[in-house]
Amino acid sequence: MSKNYYEDGHTMDWHNTTGARVLSGQAVGVGNITGVAHADIPDGSHGVLHMTGVFILPKVGGETWPRGARLYLNADGRLTAEMAEVGAIVAGTAWITSGAGEEDSRVRLGY
Repeated sequence: MSKNYYEDGHTMDWHNTTGARVLSGQAVGVGNITGVAHADIPDGSHGVLHMTGVFILPKVGGETWPRGARLYLNADGRLTAEMAEVGAIVAGTAWITSGAGEEDSRVRLGY
């Protein structure tokens, strides 16, 4: 193995300083990328975020996007294809086609 190898990057240790409990399965913005909480992480505690994989997350209900579209996490914690939305950070890529009126969709994190 390379002497400068650090880790595989599938998970990230994260310190919750949001002021609220983060629930298992909840999307979390870390800088300009998105992770998903592995387990509940109380405010002020450390926990693990998944940084790769396909997750079902809430989406902006009125949006439609094709499979493969670039998705972002908005300030409300929902998936959006609107990069220009204030506070939106990279979530990943739409894993399925998603239609208006759907409450959630599948996103492959980080890609």
